Amino acid sequence: MGEQQDFAVNPEEPGGAPEGEPKSAGFSLGKLLEWLLSNLIPVIIAVVVSTIIAFILVRTSVTKKSEEVYKTQTLTQKPNPMATFPLGEFRMNTADIDEPHFIRVTIELAYDDNDKKLPTELAQRSVQLRDIVFRLLNSKTKDQIDESVEKERLKEEIIKAINNVLQNGEVKDVYYTDFVIS
Repeated sequence: MGEQQDFAVNPEEPGGAPEGEPKSAGFSLGKLLEWLLSNLIPVIIAVVVSTIIAFILVRTSVTKKSEEVYKTQTLTQKPNPMATFPLGEFRMNTADIDEPHFIRVTIELAYDDNDKKLPTELAQRSVQLRDIVFRLLNSKTKDQIDESVEKERLKEEIIKAINNVLQNGEVKDVYYTDFVIS
């Protein structure tokens, strides 16, 4: 078998291209610009326009939502303040065994102002109520009442324990006017 040789034909050289074949156009800057203008520019314009429209729609929906939140917050009626009964100050050591800590707590009991019999009952049972709170506080370690979550749990425990003995109404909340742990 004989070897075949490939020869590159340069159309610009004389006799390089056979006369029957058309000349190759090659790279043309004009054709590239024409293609870019006809194909890419409309796509870029469409992306920019859709981005602007999306931004406007999102912004108006956020504005409407914030107006709705503002309207609902301003239209809700604020609850009236509750009446309070001062239970006094409590000073004691915690239930920690390894290192006892000292706590000082001042508590006020909050109740609905419409309960007319409850203030009288709270006054009559004040010693009993102080004993309930004293026992609850005395059974807690520093870790059980040091964080705000634990202080809220303690409030719930105090409310439940006090409401178990009351007959003429119920305590709605407990307010700490002083809470010190050392």
